[in-house]
Amino acid sequence: MHGEDAERRDLPLISIVVNTYNGARYLPECLDSILAIDGRFPLQIIVMDDASQDDTASVLARYHDDRIQFVQHHHNKGAAEAVNTAFSLVRGTFTARIDYDDRYRPHFLLRAIEALQRNPKAGLVCGSVQMIDGDGKPCGISSPVQQGYEAGCGDHFLNLMRHYFVTAPTLLARTQIWKRAIPIPSGMNFCDWYMTLMMAEVSELCIIDDTLADYRIHPLNMHSTMVVDGTGEHTTWRVLDYFTQNSIRASELIEFKSEIYAHHAAEWGNRYFGAQMPLQARRCYLRAFSLKPRQHFRKKILWRLLGTFLGGRHYTWLKHLYRGTLKK
Repeated sequence: MHGEDAERRDLPLISIVVNTYNGARYLPECLDSILAIDGRFPLQIIVMDDASQDDTASVLARYHDDRIQFVQHHHNKGAAEAVNTAFSLVRGTFTARIDYDDRYRPHFLLRAIEALQRNPKAGLVCGSVQMIDGDGKPCGISSPVQQGYEAGCGDHFLNLMRHYFVTAPTLLARTQIWKRAIPIPSGMNFCDWYMTLMMAEVSELCIIDDTLADYRIHPLNMHSTMVVDGTGEHTTWRVLDYFTQNSIRASELIEFKSEIYAHHAAEWGNRYFGAQMPLQARRCYLRAFSLKPRQHFRKKILWRLLGTFLGGRHYTWLKHLYRGTLKK
């Protein structure tokens, strides 16, 4: 056996799940980034299509690579069921999951595998992403380190309950521990946070201070639509209720339950405010105040709460007037 083949045989099999729905425009960039990953790791690439109505099948037909396994639902079943179907096929020692509109950096697996092999207590690893727009133009970095979390490995279960700082395309996990989260409960289509908490509940998380992927923000992705249609907020309360009531570590959460719920209520208030949905924003801000008034008695939130009563035009006018008064 050639030395190169022997080296490849000794490397772990990595399963990469690619979820797609009507993603023909961006899917080639995603697949090309997977095929360009450094390290010569044996790959199982599962492209899970949830009954797309575009040219997704034609896009896949252009890839003549036996590592790619194309699986397609005949009827749209939602992201949760798509993830469940894909994970029933996973064979790798480690698994990653990426959406069709995101891209890996070439060194993603080298950095992530190294971190997990060096830290046997860690079940999962994450890092930073370069945010890009619909045309691929960079528009900022999202980093756990920038958000106040130290690089390295540790127990982040409570931190993740307070604030979900993991971005999906940077996540690699040991398959055995990821399958704790499978099957995803029916209808939980915004499922990344749930899956990560299921893993962090029993294992350490490694944070890498490096940009591992590109994360695309555009009007059609789930992170954009989940605010407008309310599914994101619904999933937030569903996840919090599940873990505060059913987690094997629920007793650790009792002391912090009100703080955690209040934080997420305020965050949803901010999202709704940004989406110009004042009634929903007001409801969430008031919930945050009722749960933890001192925690949220801050000028920014008070101004935004006032804005939900005034309306956009009057709110903007009053803010300009206030700032002008301060400068005098």
